[in-house]
Amino acid sequence: MKKSILIITLFLLALTITPAQAQAPEGEEYIVQADDWLSTIAEKQYGDPLAYAAIIEATNAKAAEDESFTVIDDPSVIEVGQKLWLPTEAGDVALVEAAPTPSANFGDAWEAVACTTFNLPDAIAAQSDCGYVTVPELHSQPDGPTIQVAVVRTRSTGDNPAPDPLFMEQGGPGDSTIAVFPGSGLPALTNLQDILATRDMVFVEERGTFYSRPSLVCAGKVEHEIQAAKGLEEDTDHSFVVACRDRLLAEGVNFNAFNSIENAADMYFVAETLGYDSFNYYGVSYGTLLGQYVIEQAEEHTAQLRSVMLDAVVAPNIEFNATASSTVSYALRNLFAECAQDEECNQRFPDLETVFFSLVDQLNQEPVSATLTVTDEAGETLETIETKLDGNDVALATFTLLYNARANRSLPRLIYQAAQSNEFGWVAEAVAPGYEATPKAEAMYIPVLCARANSNQADSATYFDPPYEAMVFLGEEAGQDLLQNCEIIQVELEEAFAFDNTDTPTLIMNGSRDPITPLPYGQYVGSKLDTAYVYTVPGSGHGSIFTEPCAGQIVLDFLATPEQTPDGSCLSQIQPQFDYGE
Repeated sequence: MKKSILIITLFLLALTITPAQAQAPEGEEYIVQADDWLSTIAEKQYGDPLAYAAIIEATNAKAAEDESFTVIDDPSVIEVGQKLWLPTEAGDVALVEAAPTPSANFGDAWEAVACTTFNLPDAIAAQSDCGYVTVPELHSQPDGPTIQVAVVRTRSTGDNPAPDPLFMEQGGPGDSTIAVFPGSGLPALTNLQDILATRDMVFVEERGTFYSRPSLVCAGKVEHEIQAAKGLEEDTDHSFVVACRDRLLAEGVNFNAFNSIENAADMYFVAETLGYDSFNYYGVSYGTLLGQYVIEQAEEHTAQLRSVMLDAVVAPNIEFNATASSTVSYALRNLFAECAQDEECNQRFPDLETVFFSLVDQLNQEPVSATLTVTDEAGETLETIETKLDGNDVALATFTLLYNARANRSLPRLIYQAAQSNEFGWVAEAVAPGYEATPKAEAMYIPVLCARANSNQADSATYFDPPYEAMVFLGEEAGQDLLQNCEIIQVELEEAFAFDNTDTPTLIMNGSRDPITPLPYGQYVGSKLDTAYVYTVPGSGHGSIFTEPCAGQIVLDFLATPEQTPDGSCLSQIQPQFDYGE
């Protein structure tokens, strides 16, 4: 089975939804089946996968009336046998209460399109202006070639919104901001809706990503991964990257235009095109690294940067693929310690660290047969892969589940089930999505990271204790994977990143179980800024700002008065959670 991975930091929407207390609408009971996702249930029931938000709200309302129904607090996690309530019509549940607003009057760089272009839910589309902003390919050459970034501006639902919007940017680099935030998160997540009540929200599809023009998505990656898993191709065969590069070069793509400097300048250009005098910025994962470049350019543009929120922080002086062995080890040590300090977890799963690494060693010596099921967006099976799972696959599956604030609660139980009962289905389920098509822009990911080589002046030892030996392969293979791709798509190198502008108020959030961007990175960035507030959400994974109501309130406090320290005392009341499967 393929072991070489390219670590792409994803915001997995491991977010908490406040259960609705309104009366449940008319509907019918549904029992979750194997391979069900909320989106696939919504597709079958209503013909629209994004109608899953209606199922969440209706089910949570029903759970308030009848405890036999599931409370859905994470839209990415449902389990076989759980009882849901499907409203008769998806429209019975309003996703966002639209406020009548005049049509947008933006600058000449704006090209309006229907919001269906970006597959937005109807309620979000009704509240939004969708279009493309034409930006310079190189901002140092304003009269030179241009490209287009897709933009969604969602108008505030409040009666008296603040004049400065919140720009929200996804990670990767190369993931789709529009698909994640207005497409999935905003319809379902209370904390996002609370922000929308205070100000407009702007979602810029970073240059080169899925909805922007050009889109640097590479065909062939998924097929390569599948063939490698079957043993039909070498793991290190990157011919699909070569083919993608050649195609994009023939189409006139200038890879030197796809880096964090140009990406950051786009944020200001979009703000000015939309007519905003100032704006706030939120970034998650790679979006935090982009946010640091946005801070650095604060004095170079007309629009003013009011505040910044960095969630799951990438330090600017490391290459995060190569340090993955150390970051996942840091998260695992936290998980093991949290379980040991929790009376029930420690009683049920004693000496979890030893059990886990014994399991990894066992499977590296004697791999087990498994079937991976690859599905499409509707949950239909596209491919089955007969393969062997070894200890590295257990490590990779654990790494993957640590990302998700809800899924990582189950890890002690799953580790013990595998060790005591040889139950490895969770490993197959965790690694299978790596073989499914997503809107990631591989050919944007590569130049953005490769251009930063001069900035990568620190290594793992700068931040962490030595990694677990069983985890070393993760960083070695991911780092080598990126180096190989940098040889294929060669770009000019940026100057080394430096903290010069340090006076923008910045909120920094970390998750204690984040396997790729842990607390030490956030602490380092915070130490370089004049006004930085650094918080950790216990038990959270990759992306913490919207995990807890407490974190949501910290965000609202910070946005209201960025110059004042937000009250983070509620974080001390949060205990790391574990799922015992009961």
